[in-house]
Amino acid sequence: MEDLVMKSILLITALTFFFTGICIAAEDDFESISVGIAGNLLALDKSKSDASSGDESWQPLNSPGKPEQNPQPKNEEGFQSTSGGITESLLSPDKGDSSGSQTKEGEWQPVKADEPPKAKTRSIKVMKKEKGVEKWETVKAPEKRTGGFVNLKIEFDVNSYTIRPESYKLLDELGKAISDPRLVDRIIIINGHTDSDGKEKYNVRLSLNRAAAVKQYLIDHQKVSPERLKVVGYGESMPLKPNTSKENKQLNRRVEIVAEKK
Repeated sequence: MEDLVMKSILLITALTFFFTGICIAAEDDFESISVGIAGNLLALDKSKSDASSGDESWQPLNSPGKPEQNPQPKNEEGFQSTSGGITESLLSPDKGDSSGSQTKEGEWQPVKADEPPKAKTRSIKVMKKEKGVEKWETVKAPEKRTGGFVNLKIEFDVNSYTIRPESYKLLDELGKAISDPRLVDRIIIINGHTDSDGKEKYNVRLSLNRAAAVKQYLIDHQKVSPERLKVVGYGESMPLKPNTSKENKQLNRRVEIVAEKK
């Protein structure tokens, strides 16, 4: 009988130590997990604080404050590279003083002999091509373009109007832009511009042919109606910057788009 009592006492004691050890281990693990979670939360909070203080553009994912795709803002020279940016530039209201030297949409007006200039303008000769016929025309243009327009950095082969393949994507963006419902009822004027290298008349014709190449691309690849597209060659007469450096000349070699109401 005494042996049975002793065995029971020993069994109870052993079980007590066993369960006590389990409880202590569990408590330690729980404390470690809690400390780890708390440390991670503090680290995350600190990283957000550091990011928001060091970089003002930081925002959580899917923040409603900024859309994922914004049209690029028009820079000083008016260049764009996305369909959204091109569309918004073409729809921009008149800026600056047009003073009758331009239409509201930005097309230069032909010179009238009996009409004195109303603003600081200069007369330049351009070349147009309508129904396959080239013709020279004198227009008066203000010193700086105003109204809705956009410049495009379309690359051509040297002394050629062959469009380089790297510019196809930009032309596709242009096609999307002028297919916007807000622009489908407008005439698209494609103005070609060159730098000052070469003879003046040669540059005018080269700029016209480059504008015509852009027109043909839009017809062939973007299914734009030919009746919506007009081309004009300005040559070197309307530089954005003085033709005194390689970088400036690159800016001046451009295609300019204007959307004119019918």
